[in-house]
Parts: sequence; structure tokens; C-alpha cells
Amino acid sequence: MRLSLTLFVLLFFAGNLVAQTEKPGTPYGTAEFTVRGGAHIAKVIFTSKTFVPSAHKILRTKDCLTIDGRKPIGTDCTVPSAEIASMRLFIDGKEIVIPKRLYSDCYQPPRFGEYQEGLKNNNVAIKFSDDLQAIFVFMAASDGAGVYDAIWTLRRDGRHSRFTDSGGDCRFLNFDCSPDLR
Repeated sequence: MRLSLTLFVLLFFAGNLVAQTEKPGTPYGTAEFTVRGGAHIAKVIFTSKTFVPSAHKILRTKDCLTIDGRKPIGTDCTVPSAEIASMRLFIDGKEIVIPKRLYSDCYQPPRFGEYQEGLKNNNVAIKFSDDLQAIFVFMAASDGAGVYDAIWTLRRDGRHSRFTDSGGDCRFLNFDCSPDLR
């Protein structure tokens, strides 16, 4: 009986210790977003991680700061807490490389560690282009003064591009980009 009680107590505390190592709200994780277009399927996989300042070259400037020689997006001129570690694209099972320069300056991404397949994610959406030769990836990220939208056009031929805009005024995830006519 004592052995059973001891084992139960040990397992209970060990389980709590393991549960506490992955805190909800952590800025790291991986999320996969999939879209179908006719017989075609595309998958975009985002991985984010905690930002480690010592792994980057951070310089203060008169106006803001630079990280690895680029002005950071989504930080409001502060050192970020999270970064996009990788962004991978698969179209019809074939991986198409996305250059790191297209996402390495985008900080404070959505909390991919909290994303679960099947749950609606209000921060990321993907869509095939009409000709099925490209994928549009829409992301709303950061919060407060650092909020931004990013739109990537990822092409089968590898000629990718990106557009970013601060402020988060365009709610493209609802595909409702009506102009503000105030």
C-alpha cells in the first residue's frame, strides 16, 4: 500500500513538473496551414522560437535599432521576444525553398505553439492564386504599437515576394479590406 501511495505521489508531482515546462502562451512552436485548389494542395509550415539577443547583431540607431542589419518589423523599436525560425512551403508534395530574408525581420509572430489543427486561427490564412501557380500567405502579427500585416506571394517557380504594412488596419483574414473613409 505504501509503495502504491509513494508511486502515485511521485507520478503526480512528476506530471505537474512536466506540464509546467511548456507554459501556455509561449512564443514558440510550429503550425501547419493547408489549402486545396482543385487537385492541388499547398502546405505552409511556420516555426517560431524565443528570440535570443546574443545570437543576433543588435545595434541602436538614432531612430530605432537594427537586428542583423535590418530594421525589425513588429517590435516598435524594442528587442523582440519571439522570431520566425523557419517558413516552409510544399506544393503538391514538393518543397519550394523560401529565402530567410523574406521572414527573418518579422518578429512577434502569432503564438504558433498554441495553434491546433481544426481550430480557427485569426492570424494566418493561405489561399491559392487563381492560376494555381502561387500561394498567398496572410499574417497579422505583434500587438500594440508594433502590430503589422504581412502578405507573402510564394510561387511554384521560387520567385517569391512579400508586402508588409504597419498598423494592422486591413483585416485581410476576413478578406474585408474596405478603405477607411473617415
